[in-house]
Amino acid sequence: MEVTIQNIPDHLKNMSFSNISINNTFISRCGESVHDKDYNKRVRIATLYITIIVGTIGGALVFLWMWNNRRLKARVNSLSRVNSFILNLTVADLMVMLLAALPQLVWEYQDSRAWFGGEVLCKSIKFLQSFSMMASTNMLVVIAIDRHQAITKPLKTPVAVYKMAGLAWIVATIASCPMFYVFRLGTTNGVPKCENIFRGKPIHHRQAFITYAAIMVFVIPLIILTISYVCIFRKIARKAKDSRSKKKSSVKPGKFHLHSTASNSLPKAKIKTLKMTFVIVMVYILCGIPYFVGEMIMSYGDSCTISMLAYGLIGGLAAANSAANPFVFLLFNVNRKGTRDSRRTFSDGGGTIRTFIYSTASTRSGSTGHESKGPYNSVKGSVRCQ
Repeated sequence: MEVTIQNIPDHLKNMSFSNISINNTFISRCGESVHDKDYNKRVRIATLYITIIVGTIGGALVFLWMWNNRRLKARVNSLSRVNSFILNLTVADLMVMLLAALPQLVWEYQDSRAWFGGEVLCKSIKFLQSFSMMASTNMLVVIAIDRHQAITKPLKTPVAVYKMAGLAWIVATIASCPMFYVFRLGTTNGVPKCENIFRGKPIHHRQAFITYAAIMVFVIPLIILTISYVCIFRKIARKAKDSRSKKKSSVKPGKFHLHSTASNSLPKAKIKTLKMTFVIVMVYILCGIPYFVGEMIMSYGDSCTISMLAYGLIGGLAAANSAANPFVFLLFNVNRKGTRDSRRTFSDGGGTIRTFIYSTASTRSGSTGHESKGPYNSVKGSVRCQ
């Protein structure tokens, strides 16, 4: 007997067409592959707009503060050193805004994310996006290492700023070079696209690349940041405890003595360091984890578990850390080390102070020396841990 649609019961007709409708919706949202995952474009565009505007304003404020306080570099070397690192960080963050987020925003306005810039520009933009974001992250790491060395080993000659910052830029360049190979100009359904080479290849190719990016851009920097600032906090905590238990320090002729001078503001310094540690780590986690977790799910799990809204949001948040960096460092470094602290640098009070006495000693940070009134005519200097 020939079966036609008239022979099918009504409830089966409705079920079949309903399933077809559901399957079509499922395919349109999940895509035929992980490369065609759909997302909420309005949310991503709005997120990119906010990131670019906030990040650009933050970078401009950092430059403005440095311009207004440029004379501090000639007076307090420790501040000029921090300012130099912040300057490199701000440049990297502005590069993220202009070379990573802005091209992505323009690209989002293209229908089907078509690419008409050619293969050379495709590879170059992808390299610059990776380079700027890695450079920003590397500057955070360099600042953390420098502050760790300044506080835990104040008498050790610091590595020159240009060497540490230069290394951060070089590492970002080398780590981003694979982008020239990974991305190319291709065609999907007749539409030219700038995309990675993993379409049509086994999924483990994409998994290896995403894992590499997550380790280089997020995991390793997060570990270094956490260890550095935890060590800083522990060092200040120990010095705070020592300053309460040791009130006197003996000085012998011709010998070098290192001791902590008691200061009422030492607990405040510990609290500020703890806050800075918490904020830096949390901002980095909040901005980095959603993106990399999402990409890991896309590569290792079921991409359909990520909603269109969530995928649109995390794609726009990839550069949000660079928008937050200027404000974090303005809050915990610039304000704390601004005009008020520059005046306190030449006074006896305030801050956590490492005092050392020797007949021909000079401070690491170049702070103004004071001739001691002791019998050995030694030079007394103070190193402020900031």
